[in-house]
Amino acid sequence: MMKYLKTYFAVVLTLLFAIGLLNILVDPLWYLKGNQITGINPPWNERIAKTNLFLNHKQLYDCLLIGTSRSTLFDTDLLEQNRCFNYSFSGGKIEEYVTYLTYLRNQGILPEKIYVEIELSSFNRRAEPRIFDPVSDTLPAYRAYFFSGNVLQLSIRTLIQAYEFSRLYDQNFRGILSDSVPDFEPEFSSDAEQRECDPNRIEFLTKLRQIFPEATFVGFVAPLSGWYVFNDSYASGLLGCQLAGIHQLASVFDQVYDFTVPSAITTRTDNTYDGNHYYPRVYRQVAKRLEGDSSNFGIQVDPLSLSDYQTLYLNQLNRFLARENQPPAKF
Repeated sequence: MMKYLKTYFAVVLTLLFAIGLLNILVDPLWYLKGNQITGINPPWNERIAKTNLFLNHKQLYDCLLIGTSRSTLFDTDLLEQNRCFNYSFSGGKIEEYVTYLTYLRNQGILPEKIYVEIELSSFNRRAEPRIFDPVSDTLPAYRAYFFSGNVLQLSIRTLIQAYEFSRLYDQNFRGILSDSVPDFEPEFSSDAEQRECDPNRIEFLTKLRQIFPEATFVGFVAPLSGWYVFNDSYASGLLGCQLAGIHQLASVFDQVYDFTVPSAITTRTDNTYDGNHYYPRVYRQVAKRLEGDSSNFGIQVDPLSLSDYQTLYLNQLNRFLARENQPPAKF
């Protein structure tokens, strides 16, 4: 009996060691140094993974960037005036921004500067309020990596590349693109559903300022293609109201920039794979603009009146539409 128990425990310990070692080397939840085998980490659960990564290295940063999957492709090393951590994750919503920044505040985090990606659709009216789970304290690494079958599955799927993501992360946790991203083939929508806008949703963005009243806040609307803006915002009857919401934000944040205005960058098809997510190289220009470069990419909204902002935007949109042989837009 004793020999059997020794064998049993030896097998169990060996399996646990093997499972733990594999999980440590692949590091699918970013407790340590990321994938040490292939150098690629798929975005399995960016909310958990980025919380782990930040809390384990929080002393390195004095700045945060929070946003959606678009901003995961923003290399925050390009923001040279601060040491910024990219806390963006797929499907991020402004309600969640409040939840996650509140969690960080409760962890004693006090950033000097916070960059907030604002979606145009943040101001779309919701039929019902969305409820998001509170941020839970992450499991200790030993529990996640030695005693979780789900994490083991993630490690195995990572190694055999059993995933289909356009966005990935490299060994430095920078957002990169898969080799299999498609070419962008834009088209204009002729039957967009009319929707309603709700500028009062700015309340969630105002709450961010209340969480960190001492921080400098910079809002930015990430680049979107001219086709995407037309189909998703203008043709749906939302654009004028969305711009009003962005402009209102300029009275809450220190600076606000809009990179969706049709431009030489956002009316090309080779800077994006879907019109919604732009290649990391584009964010090099976004970073320069956010740190004061006087390029003509994007609009700095806060010095403008609402009328000037909307007029400038509409003029640029109509130049794009004329190029594409489309009728002019108007608010």
